[in-house]
Amino acid sequence: MAMEREPLLSGDSTIDPGSEVVVRDFTAGKKSLADSVIGKSGSYHEDSRVESNVDSSGSDQLSTSLLSSAVLSYGRSSSGISDAETVIHIIKGNIGTGIIGLPFAFMYAGFAVGLASMAAVCVIAIWCMLMLVRASHRLCELHGKRNLDYASTAELGIALVFPDSRWPKISRRVVNTFLLMTQLGFTTVYFVFIAKNMQQVVAAMRVQLDYHALIGIFVIPLVAGVCIRDLKTTAIFSGIGNVLQVVSIVIIIVYLCTHMHWPGTRLYPKKATDMALFFGLAAFSVEGIGVVLPLENDMKKPWHFPPLLVCSMGFVSTLFLLVGSLGFVCFGDETQGSITLNLPGGASSAEHIPFIYVKLFYTFAIMSSYLVQFYVAIEIIEPFVLKRVQKSRHAITGYSVRAGLVIGAAGLAAGVPDLGLFISLVGASGSSALAIIFPALIHLSVFWHERGVLWKLRNVLIAIVGVLGMLSGTYATVVQLIEEI
Repeated sequence: MAMEREPLLSGDSTIDPGSEVVVRDFTAGKKSLADSVIGKSGSYHEDSRVESNVDSSGSDQLSTSLLSSAVLSYGRSSSGISDAETVIHIIKGNIGTGIIGLPFAFMYAGFAVGLASMAAVCVIAIWCMLMLVRASHRLCELHGKRNLDYASTAELGIALVFPDSRWPKISRRVVNTFLLMTQLGFTTVYFVFIAKNMQQVVAAMRVQLDYHALIGIFVIPLVAGVCIRDLKTTAIFSGIGNVLQVVSIVIIIVYLCTHMHWPGTRLYPKKATDMALFFGLAAFSVEGIGVVLPLENDMKKPWHFPPLLVCSMGFVSTLFLLVGSLGFVCFGDETQGSITLNLPGGASSAEHIPFIYVKLFYTFAIMSSYLVQFYVAIEIIEPFVLKRVQKSRHAITGYSVRAGLVIGAAGLAAGVPDLGLFISLVGASGSSALAIIFPALIHLSVFWHERGVLWKLRNVLIAIVGVLGMLSGTYATVVQLIEEI
């Protein structure tokens, strides 16, 4: 691995001889797609890229898929980040609101089926992360590039199979559309989570505030926050939020371990269609693929990334299984969309006060994640809007777009009847595509001319699993949301 990547880091653009046939196909004609995406200077044209320093996380997640690259984009040495820092960022980028929604997923699947299914989803997600990294490596070798972002990897990968068609450009737009849709879904989930948890907090203080009123209250600080254009300032709040989130997760796990009710725990789903809802919730939790390429690109020793990714995601997956299964064992069919909503909340009892702090800590962590996660959406939308207005109006237009996105997410959150179901909807409709379907298809395209039939069938099968989960999960969730309304 080191021998493949080190020449790229030193500026050598040598192409792997094993890719000779692919290169001929790709560069045929007067002007290849690579020329339209990668200029003579070696940089992407402004109108055909998404900043590689802004990733899709989430990661949700600490929750944020953007969090790792936002932190990495400043404060690091020019030589890159260490292996230990990489592990920390992988874990941060994959743990957020998704993990506290997993007990709700187990409620649909049952204890035994939930454990097996969640383990399978985690394995597939990790494999897809590795496939995306391998595809990016090969494309970097073909074009002498140090790194590529998700959308560019998709475009150049599809171009290897369809060099003289519109499919490469379409693939870029599709990936960016799903990135945008998923990130806006994340921010809407954050609003619902904040309002639901703060409603319990203020109720414990003997104050009654309507759910919709709480959403309106939190619009103000979030609009002010997203107008901060300096990610360094934003990441200060994210760092504090990360610490509070870790403390909260530890308290939650301790509570779950001391309040388990094994007798009567359901092992299987009540009905087959419940597995579609489970898939959406599971996909939401593992959609941290947005941190993969930015982290690998920023490492001092990028050839160490695959084993570090496997080990880090193994730890994250274990945490997912632990919180999801224990949460369901504790609360059974009473499990709510966020495990924090099941925690005790009576302020009159001293033993319940720590759980009030858990909800406050997690709310602050999610608010800080919102500010960073928001940049994924704004980096796609803002340039598109600004190039259509006069330069003198860029500032006011930019702030208006940012405020409009926050208010739009708040408006959507106000109409969401159930946090868990909305998480399932975002996971099934968006996260499944980014975490499973697209990596499988991109990898298939990049290595199409080099691998055999069985290998191709494996990738096709993974993509089919993702598509079936996406369609069934989206349909089942929409039907149930309509029933809830």
